[in-house]
Amino acid sequence: MRQGGSWRPGDAQLGWIIENRVDEAYILSWPGQLETYVPLHDTGGYDRARAPLGSYDYRLDQIKGTASIYLKNQVEIGFTTPALHPNPNLDFTFVDFHLPTRELIDPAWLVPSEKLAEVCTPTSPSLRRGPRWLFTADRSGLAHDRAAKYQVAVRELAAARRWSILPSKSAVAGVSANPIETGTFFERHFDAAFLEAASGDEVLLAAAPDNFGRHRLAFSKESGQWASIAIHGSAASNSTQLIQANIHAATFFPNPRHYILVQHYDRRRAEWYRWSWFIRSTDFARLATGKGAYLLFTTTLNPQRVNRWTPYRVPTTDAAATFRSAIHATASRRAA
Repeated sequence: MRQGGSWRPGDAQLGWIIENRVDEAYILSWPGQLETYVPLHDTGGYDRARAPLGSYDYRLDQIKGTASIYLKNQVEIGFTTPALHPNPNLDFTFVDFHLPTRELIDPAWLVPSEKLAEVCTPTSPSLRRGPRWLFTADRSGLAHDRAAKYQVAVRELAAARRWSILPSKSAVAGVSANPIETGTFFERHFDAAFLEAASGDEVLLAAAPDNFGRHRLAFSKESGQWASIAIHGSAASNSTQLIQANIHAATFFPNPRHYILVQHYDRRRAEWYRWSWFIRSTDFARLATGKGAYLLFTTTLNPQRVNRWTPYRVPTTDAAATFRSAIHATASRRAA
């Protein structure tokens, strides 16, 4: 019989547990709705992206943790950084997980990625996993080690992220009225197409939970630029050849780097409509109808009919690649 709480999970299990404990700490320490995004593919770089609801003020996390059976002052965590691109909005969060109590032990350490080399000691590089580092810190408030000034109480992690917006006091509406199964179908189709088009520089993250109105968020590891997208789809066919998408107004916050994608899948024919609509959210706010709970997108499947949404048509096969280009277009304009 194992003594309760004395066994150590495998590294993959432990990493998952620690990341979810950190998620809980953020939710409990921010007095408003907090958007959280989780990578859909593990290419390194980021473990989480977070922002106050509708702010687009993203903070990125690399979460590094260890597990302890006995409480001790000294914390040591060895880790690699195969895809490190220092970024002012990217921090390393170092935490110690106490196995007997199943809790994170105070304090945590929030180290800016640009200061990593000042706090951690480089060790022998891994041939396959890139540079290897050793983080050492004393949890005592009396210590004057290199990590001391980056200590933060676990319950204050969110407050320490320097967000520029106060949480909204208004009530947040629930998830989209679209059936969950249909929404997942369109999102997974987009995920597969994006990963096929990706160069390896991009990190695609999914909203968790999926009730922010922005289903996917993507970052460039090299430039730090980002774009987000709301994915909406129609699977119903009718004699009028009209399709409609409803965008929940309570979670719609226009931003030049946020996009709306509308696609159509014909259930009866089991095929995708050849055109999709890829719309910058600031344009969508100007063109959409509806003054109630929803902003309405309505268009025709007849390619000969021209309306205000026609300029936003892209081939369905290119929709994910178009979104990928939007991430890098921001960086290209700045470089120019």
